[in-house]
Amino acid sequence: MTPRTFRGFNGKAVLYPDRVEIKRALSARIFGAKSIVIPFPQLVKVLSEPPTRWVNGWVYLATETDPAHLRYWADPPRTKIGSNPQAIVYTWWQRDIQADFIAAVNEVWQEPSQSPTGAPSEDSQQGS
Repeated sequence: MTPRTFRGFNGKAVLYPDRVEIKRALSARIFGAKSIVIPFPQLVKVLSEPPTRWVNGWVYLATETDPAHLRYWADPPRTKIGSNPQAIVYTWWQRDIQADFIAAVNEVWQEPSQSPTGAPSEDSQQGS
């Protein structure tokens, strides 16, 4: 698989077979946002909010090292999304890119070779 790039408002996400790299735009780095590499074995959940015409949307890649990640990100404070290194923001005009990014991450993350890391494989879902 060749790397795929998904440009957002505050940077770009580059999807590899084993990881996601979030590279920040200069404007985001000036305000303190950092670039990050998230290996798929650490990914536990992909959370997102679609953009509207008035409010930006976001994708947050929750990892097993996040402190209280499930409780905190169930209802995240919107002011913290833009500066979080594991989140990328999308505008209304980038909503299709956001949807493509979420689908691509879920597709790669849930491949059988990645399933022992927390993502269920298709085989394990068939029995439920």
